[in-house]
Amino acid sequence: MTRRRKKLLAVLALAVLAVGGFAWYWQATAVDRQVNALLDERRDWPGLVERWLIKLGLGKDRRTDRAGYEVGEDLAKLGPSAVPRLIRALRDSDHGVRIVAAWALGKLGDPRGVEPLIAALKNEDEGVREWAAVALGWLGDARAVEPLIAALKDEDESVRLDAAVALGELGDTRAVEPLILALKDEDGLLRRNAAWALGNLGDTHAVEPLIAALTDENEDVRATAAEALGRLGDARGVEPLTAALTDENVSVRYSAAWALGKLGDARAVRPLIAALTDENVSVRYHAAVVLGKLGDPRAIKPLEKLLGHEDEDVRTAATEALEQLRGQSEGKLSEQP
Repeated sequence: MTRRRKKLLAVLALAVLAVGGFAWYWQATAVDRQVNALLDERRDWPGLVERWLIKLGLGKDRRTDRAGYEVGEDLAKLGPSAVPRLIRALRDSDHGVRIVAAWALGKLGDPRGVEPLIAALKNEDEGVREWAAVALGWLGDARAVEPLIAALKDEDESVRLDAAVALGELGDTRAVEPLILALKDEDGLLRRNAAWALGNLGDTHAVEPLIAALTDENEDVRATAAEALGRLGDARGVEPLTAALTDENVSVRYSAAWALGKLGDARAVRPLIAALTDENVSVRYHAAVVLGKLGDPRAIKPLEKLLGHEDEDVRTAATEALEQLRGQSEGKLSEQP
């Protein structure tokens, strides 16, 4: 075959590809074209036809430096009509396109995205699996519970972490036992996320496992477990949380004080009074706030000692707590016959 004939065949092939590309373009809906333009911003490299069109000056390289979430927000603004094209984009050859499509489907909140996102939990790319898990948590559809439970065992850490959070967001108690098991995982970050999710689910079956997590070797796990016990509101958490007020880690002590405020149990008053002299300002501040909410007059004198504290926030918290306590005392006196 002569060189001239080879060139002619190459030109004809390109012409066919270009014509096909143009035909597809005009058949696509206006929304599809908008979606495609945005997805192309996150594409690693345009497809074969697009590359040739760009070289010929008939197309535009739409790749930008915009963050994925920015592109995703713009995709979500297109509304429900963008969903079919975004679902197809979950099977795109480019992983950047698949990721931003998952993000946008989660933000759109359209139930048509649930099954395709569940399928994406098995994508070969860990980034796609991760954002599929996040998106399913945003969608809040119970169909995702079992697939997300399975994703707690994914080989990629980020997928496991986001699956735990998503299960907490879904609020389905089928996730309680798998998340309790995750509290014993060797990965401290997964134990932390499992503790958060269990607190969000509100099932008291998690109380004892979360109490055990207050002694975890990882301070983030202990702090998150303390907050979770506060959200669960079970009185069994009071004594373990008062013990956590003396934890070596400031975040754990702070979280324990916050949780005791949520529980509202008088057994916490004395330990919280002791926390008013904690070496950390944030712990002292929150102990004062919580004592005001608990309404026990035993806290009045210890709080008065903080009125001259060097830290303005602590002084303010003590002042406001005293106002609450004195107001409650006056209210009780006025109710007497």
